[in-house]
Amino acid sequence: MQFSKLRALVAVGAVMAGMAFAAPLASAQETKTDLKAPVIAVMDVQKIMQESNASKGVSKSFESLRDAYQKEVASLEDKLRKSDEELRKQQTVLSQDALAAKRRDFEKQLADVQKTVQNRKRALEGALNEAMGVIHQNMVQIVQDVAKERGANLVLTRQQFVLVDTQLDITDTVMERVNKKLPQVALNVPKQ
Repeated sequence: MQFSKLRALVAVGAVMAGMAFAAPLASAQETKTDLKAPVIAVMDVQKIMQESNASKGVSKSFESLRDAYQKEVASLEDKLRKSDEELRKQQTVLSQDALAAKRRDFEKQLADVQKTVQNRKRALEGALNEAMGVIHQNMVQIVQDVAKERGANLVLTRQQFVLVDTQLDITDTVMERVNKKLPQVALNVPKQ
């Protein structure tokens, strides 16, 4: 008889425990129904950042400025090379003090050229990053608008997937709108 009382107590305990776990589970299930099912859109961010009209214009301006800087640097390097050759020729004729003074002047010129090259490179890269940031910021706003229009609550990048249904891909729509809203972006390199 005591065994059946023990069994009854265990059964009552199990029922009580089940109720204790069931209540939070039920409220968790009620909360889950408040969440919307994901509506997915996919886009190729890389394609837009490389192939939009604004991106192509920025890239073209960047390459043009970089080429101009490289020509200027080549000219400066040529002047330095000639100065170094002159200094070598004068080694046997000049006194030690005069030679040391000319060597210091040459090293200062070399340091100035290196500083100029680094500053130009940094300025050019900063201008590129700023211009591409403007394009990216506008693209994100357009993606938000397109997603809202399509009822999408999740936008994923195309690079994350091997196969995507073309109906989910919003790249062409976003590209069209980016090109319309932002036909070009200036590459603003500060004067030095």
